[in-house]
Amino acid sequence: MALTLPTRAGRSVPHAITLLVVDDDLLHARLLKANLERPGRLRVDVVSGADDALLRIAQGAVDAVLCDVAMPEIDGIEFVRRVRRTDVGLPIILMTAHASLERAVDGIRAGASEFLPKPVNAGAVLALVERAVAERPLREQLSADAERRAAGEPEGFLHGEHPRLDAVRAFARQVAATPMARVLITGESGTGKSLLARAIHELSRAPGRFVEVNCAALPAQLLESELFGHEKGAFTDAKSLKRGLLEVADRGTLLLDEIGAMPLELQAKLLTVLESREMRRVGGVAPIPVRARIVAATNDDLRRRVRERHFRQDLLYRLDVAAVEMPALRDMPEVIASLAAHFLVELCGEFHRPCPPLDAASAELLRIYPWPGNSRELRNAVERALIFHEGQDPIVVRPPALDGVPVTPGGDGVPLELGLTLEEVERRYVAATLERSPGDLALVAERLGISRKTLWDKRRRYGL
Repeated sequence: MALTLPTRAGRSVPHAITLLVVDDDLLHARLLKANLERPGRLRVDVVSGADDALLRIAQGAVDAVLCDVAMPEIDGIEFVRRVRRTDVGLPIILMTAHASLERAVDGIRAGASEFLPKPVNAGAVLALVERAVAERPLREQLSADAERRAAGEPEGFLHGEHPRLDAVRAFARQVAATPMARVLITGESGTGKSLLARAIHELSRAPGRFVEVNCAALPAQLLESELFGHEKGAFTDAKSLKRGLLEVADRGTLLLDEIGAMPLELQAKLLTVLESREMRRVGGVAPIPVRARIVAATNDDLRRRVRERHFRQDLLYRLDVAAVEMPALRDMPEVIASLAAHFLVELCGEFHRPCPPLDAASAELLRIYPWPGNSRELRNAVERALIFHEGQDPIVVRPPALDGVPVTPGGDGVPLELGLTLEEVERRYVAATLERSPGDLALVAERLGISRKTLWDKRRRYGL
């Protein structure tokens, strides 16, 4: 049966593992190939030296490597070092007929996944390879996290050059330097509130985990169990002890996303935790210290929620210690094109495809679209364009309101020559949207992401 490999995009695809055996003893390598290959499950290729192996790895389509240590010119340990310069996640299993503790330590330090003595057991190798391939995304994520911690900068999380983003980065550095400081992040949906929370966690160099829970996604009873955990027998289905996320995030960071949707009864329990820095599991009596940094995020107006008696004012005071608002994408049109290009590079890496340049005309369109879904909507637009793009020509990324409408001059779309002012680009864009839905101003306003009054003002301003 084919192994299902997780991809970076979060999907799973059936994939027969390709194992590359590197050994200057070709007779031994071919014997391993005969013993290891499993049709539809494991495919084995053989090369006789490190140079050939490095070339194969550079070409891709290698999921794991089984390499001999004792080889002429480039030995197995040096081979591992060279691979790790460009690929931190590729599983590499070293094998040697002269195993010693010192060589094993050298191999692991160089970045080898495992170290086996010859003769190797085919069943053990197969199990190791499948496990190592399945764990590759985790190793890559841990390596990326370590690099970001070492860099000590939030730029890896928040992309773009703009004064408002600079202010957010400065905020992240300041609050990260204060252990246990409570943080409230506000902003529209899709602006990157969870990315900022993770940046604060990484910058703080906290030894614990980053844990996220969406308070709007769970009913009250389940959310209480998720946050606080429960003792065995606390209720009918509590058949075993469960640690809550407040415990799981010990010495780390707990992000309470959509905090405005938390039920009032749970708000009271959270307030007690923030005041006492202790919690009790559901059905428990022993207090448990809470040593996690609490970060709350919301796209709601919590003060309005307080006035409507849906949110506790005393809890708001406790959460609103260090607050920051994530700026909307439409307020930073200067960063949209570079952010789209950043998403394009990121997605091409996930899809294992060459990265085409961004079409200049569509880049101008992206700048004037209001992006009600902010960065999340922009990334989806780039992903959609990439899925249907073919060849190496510049990729055309359309705002959702113009999806399917040509943006090249001379067609039914929007002619956009280089050198136009943003005002002229906006005028043409609004005119094109009006032409697509003549007489339906409500639909036009919805597609543009503006109110009918704003649409009326723009029509009067541009003579439409």
